[in-house]
Amino acid sequence: MKKIGFSLGLGIGLASVGFAQGWQCYGGNAQHNGMFLGTSQSASLIQWQASLDDNRSYYGGEVLIHYAAPTVTPLNNVVYGYRYTSSASGVAAYDNWNVVARNGRNGAQLWSMSTDFSAVVIYPNDWTSVQPLTLFGAGNSVLKGVAAAGAGGTLLVRRLADSASSPVVRIPFYTSLTNYNQNKAAFAPIKVNTPLSADNNGNIYFGYTVTGSIPSAFAALGTGGIAKVNVYTGAHSYVAAATWGIDSSMSGLALNAAPAITPDGKTIYAAVTGGNPWLVRLKASNLTATASVQIVDPALGTNAYYIGQSSASPMIGPDGHVFMGVFATNWRESHGWMVQYDADLNPGDSHGNRWPTGAFGWDDTATVVPANIVPSYTGTAKYLILTKYNNYDMGGDAGADGSNKVAVLDPTSNSVTRDRQSGIPVMNEVITVLGVTKTNGDSAHPDAVNEWCINSAAVDVARKGAIINSEDGHMYRWDFTTNSLTEGLNLQPATAEAYTMTAIGPDGQLYIINNAILFAVGSTKATSVSTYQGTHKTGTIQSIWARDANSYTASSTIVGGKQSAGVEGDFVLGARAPTTVNIAIQATAPSGTTGNILAYNFATKQFDVIQTGTFTGGSDFIQTSITTGASNYVSSTGQVRIVIQGTSSSAFTLGADQITSNAS
Repeated sequence: MKKIGFSLGLGIGLASVGFAQGWQCYGGNAQHNGMFLGTSQSASLIQWQASLDDNRSYYGGEVLIHYAAPTVTPLNNVVYGYRYTSSASGVAAYDNWNVVARNGRNGAQLWSMSTDFSAVVIYPNDWTSVQPLTLFGAGNSVLKGVAAAGAGGTLLVRRLADSASSPVVRIPFYTSLTNYNQNKAAFAPIKVNTPLSADNNGNIYFGYTVTGSIPSAFAALGTGGIAKVNVYTGAHSYVAAATWGIDSSMSGLALNAAPAITPDGKTIYAAVTGGNPWLVRLKASNLTATASVQIVDPALGTNAYYIGQSSASPMIGPDGHVFMGVFATNWRESHGWMVQYDADLNPGDSHGNRWPTGAFGWDDTATVVPANIVPSYTGTAKYLILTKYNNYDMGGDAGADGSNKVAVLDPTSNSVTRDRQSGIPVMNEVITVLGVTKTNGDSAHPDAVNEWCINSAAVDVARKGAIINSEDGHMYRWDFTTNSLTEGLNLQPATAEAYTMTAIGPDGQLYIINNAILFAVGSTKATSVSTYQGTHKTGTIQSIWARDANSYTASSTIVGGKQSAGVEGDFVLGARAPTTVNIAIQATAPSGTTGNILAYNFATKQFDVIQTGTFTGGSDFIQTSITTGASNYVSSTGQVRIVIQGTSSSAFTLGADQITSNAS
């Protein structure tokens, strides 16, 4: 029996999840390694979707904003950032941010938290910087809270992420809450400028920057540095970057670069900028620097760069090696480097051999790929890394031709692969996959394809692949065993945008950002189409909650003072000659709302009414089983067509819930 369905609820318990790995923050965890160890769903359908921005079009033809990475609690609630527009004196203002939580199974909003966070950069000054937020929890507890940046460099801490109601407290990192509340305007130039990273003891680490004049008593903040806040005790501390004594030009942590935390919580790695780019190792207990390295372009020996258009962050590998994506010395947008250092930030081993560097790195955070899930790999490395490998067809770069790829690289060897621009040895390419859709925009490069729109990918260890996102408007599953794209789902029209993160929830559902929309993708239901009664209007219904890439028509009519709404949906069960077809519809409606189920009879070529019923109020179901001539309602290719209808004098929603058969 093949079952494709969904049910409503405010959460999903551990008993039904099986494996309770959440997606805590940028890159999944505090090491940012992007690995999912549960069992993922197939990318068959859009389960639900939610806007991340109420005015995406103001960015013009491109989405030049770094949206916060989606996070998912072990109890399967999705927490994400939402940017919205306000208007004062008729002038639109875009620096407004909320945090929203939705049920992972059905997308129902669980709560929304207002923030007074102000971004460091707002378009059109440059690409809008990321909204900092993270989940946190004690040890391995499945109960998580949410921390998000607020005004004046403060944190807004919501103790329970999975509850519809929870207290929210504000914690400044440099003064008391009383003093902050008395001097809010004076502290406004202090801003959080990186994503947040949390350890297992309630400590949140993040970068801050000082964008203007602040009270002289707080001069020790300098121009920027790193802060630490414990969400349970309220303890807080900070260290200005300039006080480490490494480089007098150090101004603070690189914009959008989340600090990385070792699994034992004792060590922090941070990308630090100023006149030169640095990686700095910090002692977590007091934020003192214990090691540092200046990052140089390996081809030229001159400075690499951290740039504001990037959201690359340090990633800690299983052996303690640290990877960081940087921009090259020359302004070559199709290039950059994925630099590598050991846990002590040495650039090479004791014999003077440099750790291999990856070709392409800017705006890219490496993810870990266990070597044993790539069958074609024959080397000795225990883990590989996945990176973006774009090659834009742009001027000023003779080697650029639009052959945009993603790559799995060997971080232990550069014996074979050469950088296409400089010719220097770079991490060996193990497997790569070329983009799917031609851009058709450059006559000089007719085979150019859309770039891969990922910063940090989700690596699906159990199914030996990765979930990756493309600017052609699709998401794909990259199968490492066959080095092919085995799943692809159309999400939006092709859209140029700042690179985004993919994630996987504890129930295996996939999360992808495309065109300023967060998509929940999976295979647990046939359709999530719901109709909304609206305001007693006839005609085509525009409010279709979510779609699964199939075709739907929706309409509304008024008969005898009551509104009737209906949706026709076509989808595939994969069934062949079934003897039973089960169909259920669900409604959230007042008592007395009626519902009908119609199924298309492929023998008579007409819709038959197969069930009529009345909902009892609240959330209720009407269901039926076709046992006589069941095979007539499934096509030779497994297609099923149904119409669901509802009639009421009051507001209601109606959706297909389950369609199953015994012959899939």
